[in-house]
Amino acid sequence: MKFIFTLFFMAIMANAANIIAILEIVPASEDIEVTISEFRHLTDELRTRARQTLPRNEYSILTRDNIIQLLPPDDAKECFDDNCAVEIGRAIGAEYVTQGFVGKFGEKLTLTVELYESMSGNLLGSFVTESDGIMGLLATVREKAPELFGQLSSLSEPEFSKLSVLPEYSEPQTINPIPQTQKSRSPMFIAIGLDVLGVAAVGFGVWQESEAKKFHKDYEALNGEDADYKGAQKKVENAVQKRNIAYIVGGTLLAAGIGVHIWF
Repeated sequence: MKFIFTLFFMAIMANAANIIAILEIVPASEDIEVTISEFRHLTDELRTRARQTLPRNEYSILTRDNIIQLLPPDDAKECFDDNCAVEIGRAIGAEYVTQGFVGKFGEKLTLTVELYESMSGNLLGSFVTESDGIMGLLATVREKAPELFGQLSSLSEPEFSKLSVLPEYSEPQTINPIPQTQKSRSPMFIAIGLDVLGVAAVGFGVWQESEAKKFHKDYEALNGEDADYKGAQKKVENAVQKRNIAYIVGGTLLAAGIGVHIWF
């Protein structure tokens, strides 16, 4: 069931130019008097503001359930440093990832939200606030989140807007028309090729899924002090990363094949 969900999800996400993973906002220490439902509401509000700010046809935002499905059990953890958030973003194939945590400064609550680019690990933006209570933090999320996510739009300006001069006009060349039979066959061959490659990639992902489960059982059987403990954990992470990449590539190729079938 999880495999079917993942494959379906990846096929949909393949049509999106950018994927954003908004990780759960978590407490920075155990003495933070904020309930789990209040933390989730802060995170949901952050996702809502991101969805309202960014164009839907250019950005897809992972929900809480999406992230849990794409991560193995041991990786669904709290993040308090940029390396953790960036690694999770890479593991699930997200171009961008946010993390947030609530702390305490004197008698006030503080909230820090950071936005990273997964591949480079660069910090693209952040905001920090303090308040006497959770409602003040919620108000800041509603105010600051649009500005934070709005920075992403400026990173994807159309290339033609960067040109200082217009290209010179040249007379169109006369090209011999392609025979109708050749024009009709070429898209069909392309679509079949994309389908074959897509199925092969998904098949590789299924194999890596089974490998990850096998490695995870071996990992659970080890103690943290065993010499092979870290090696087993690394095998699980590598298998999961290969699985996610295979699903993304396979979903993209299958979606492209379907598009060629439909349009041609």
